[in-house]
Amino acid sequence: MNDSIRKSGGGGPATRITDGKDLKPLVAARSARVRYHVTLLIAAILVIASSGLLQIKNTAEIEVPFWGTLPGICTWKNLTGTECPGCGVSRCFVEIGHGHWSNAWDYNPAGFLIFGLVLYQVPFRGLQLWRLRTGNSDAGHRILYVNLVAWGIVTALMAQWITKHFL
Repeated sequence: MNDSIRKSGGGGPATRITDGKDLKPLVAARSARVRYHVTLLIAAILVIASSGLLQIKNTAEIEVPFWGTLPGICTWKNLTGTECPGCGVSRCFVEIGHGHWSNAWDYNPAGFLIFGLVLYQVPFRGLQLWRLRTGNSDAGHRILYVNLVAWGIVTALMAQWITKHFL
């Protein structure tokens, strides 16, 4: 094997220089992480941009300018005729995108939490990409925080649905 050791200039740990064979899995893993963060960043930007571009038509439909109305896709509503806990989130996003806070709240109050999570993705994914570009590993969140956010959103969706339909 053609290995050599190089000392880092700042008194840090020594770095092993190899012939490149050992680096391929690391490069592939880093490339996969970059693609992952870029994909989520693009998705978040598209959701935020769409919320500003789309329009609400007749309080029940979302209209795409120069194209037409989007079809309703809620299977629960199509089968039962009643709204599910997630119904209204898309319309809530559109109203938030246009600055109509009270209308957004009327569609689905939990949509504010979900929209906030989407907004958070832009600086967070940008930071992750910067960390990867500078040779650092991407920072993660503790699983406890991820679970708290996920269960918080589920709880908010269920609470607003129960309040809207049963109280």
